[in-house]
Amino acid sequence: MSRRTLVLLVVMGAVWVLAFFYLFRGSTSVATFQQEKVVDLVSLVSKIHIDSNLKKMVIEKSPESLPEVFNPVRLSFGKEAADTLIVTLPTLSYKFLGFIKTENGVRIFLSDGRNRFEISGKNPVFDRYAVTYVSSLGVLVLDVENGRFFSIR
Repeated sequence: MSRRTLVLLVVMGAVWVLAFFYLFRGSTSVATFQQEKVVDLVSLVSKIHIDSNLKKMVIEKSPESLPEVFNPVRLSFGKEAADTLIVTLPTLSYKFLGFIKTENGVRIFLSDGRNRFEISGKNPVFDRYAVTYVSSLGVLVLDVENGRFFSIR
């Protein structure tokens, strides 16, 4: 190999090394990444409780004097957050069979192991549980006595 070819190869190698250096090293220093704050929904929901004075007022008053107790408070969950809660929260002894959305609200089909039953309406309530969200994964319910959320799958 001639001296001229050897110098040309060294210069070409140096150019490639610099190109790769700036290509890989330069791209990470230019871009700025911000990590989103991750919210643990399960621990957040488990901290929610109902004031004992509110429970006492609801129990003492007749249902006629308080026709829509839950209307002042609307719970809103994003689909992904609610589905995550359904999968991660403790489950009740009921089994979720399915649901149908209608003009009058929603019809939810459940089983308690022996009997199948249906709850329906815009804000369905059964036993001591108020339905807050329904999806194909299950039902997210609020226990109105202790203020905890549970899932039915």
